[in-house]
Amino acid sequence: MKTLKPFVSIAVVAALLTPRPAHAWGERGHDIVTRVAVRLLAAKVAKGTPLATQLGRKEFMLGHLSNVPDIVWRNQGEAIENMNAPTHFLDIEYISPEVAFGTIPMTPAAALARMKELCATPPKGYVCPARDGAPPDESSAGTAPWRTAQLFRMTVESLKASRAGEKTDSAAVDRALLTAGVMSHFVGDLGNPYHTTRNYDGWETGQGGIHSYFESAMVSSYRLALDQEVFEAAFSGRGLERIVRRIPAAERPSLSRDPLALTMALALDSYSHLDALNALDVKFALLTPSGNGPDGRRIGAQRRDAAEMRFKFHQITVERLAAAAEVLANLWLIAWEDAGRPDFKDYRSFAYPVGPEFIPPDYLIAK
Repeated sequence: MKTLKPFVSIAVVAALLTPRPAHAWGERGHDIVTRVAVRLLAAKVAKGTPLATQLGRKEFMLGHLSNVPDIVWRNQGEAIENMNAPTHFLDIEYISPEVAFGTIPMTPAAALARMKELCATPPKGYVCPARDGAPPDESSAGTAPWRTAQLFRMTVESLKASRAGEKTDSAAVDRALLTAGVMSHFVGDLGNPYHTTRNYDGWETGQGGIHSYFESAMVSSYRLALDQEVFEAAFSGRGLERIVRRIPAAERPSLSRDPLALTMALALDSYSHLDALNALDVKFALLTPSGNGPDGRRIGAQRRDAAEMRFKFHQITVERLAAAAEVLANLWLIAWEDAGRPDFKDYRSFAYPVGPEFIPPDYLIAK
């Protein structure tokens, strides 16, 4: 009989000394979400369209761009990271303790007002996101849906610009591909349950280190067949159907095409899987709970080897990656349609933005 080996979480001292980490899914997970979305366009969502053809030619570049916010932008200094980090998550409990679509603020300003209200008169169980005595700001709960909406809009604008003249403006298409690829990262983030909760790394429940165990170590341990399984799950369309149903029926026809509404619904769908995911960890993977050492420093949980436990988490892993890919493919299609369905007929370019400049959030109130 094969012996189960313990896996020791590394996120111990770093969790105390650094801001919230921006990673979700790790490199492989983000790449899978993006490339499955490309294949989904070609096979179903936008089959036979110029969009599916053009994105298919750029599949691996888009996969690379999906990891830029976690890798390139996280290494450009503290000032950029302070802007970058909150764009990767949405801690729903801070802005909507009811965890329902109808109660989620739809602007950063409204989210801030809601947090101030809740902090002033907290309902039972509410934890105010104030840090070091400072009141919450617009980014305290995270801004991933608004970040997605920003990059969606930039993609539409560039695609429109690409067809303004008699011939396709290749530079404008390059810009559209850049923002579409980077946008995929934040859609992928919101497909991960641990990017929708304040207990994002399990420290509140004695599961410290669960974030990287689930989304990085586990996903990285898979054989290549994982990509195909995620594609087949996404092709079924069940994830998107479930996500859209989270939008009130009366508003569904319009909001199902709204990038902000779709990503908010995706976040809610991800959040609904948290209890099941944490329960799997406790039942099968957890060996020793996390806690504090004699010196007061955090000590991460010990777990069984991720490669040997992944089959216990397999269904939820495939489902979450597929759900994000479905939402992403549909957002790309909507962006292309909103831009007038450009045909890319004269597009010629070998541009490959390996390390693009940081794109600052444009949806926060100027200080």
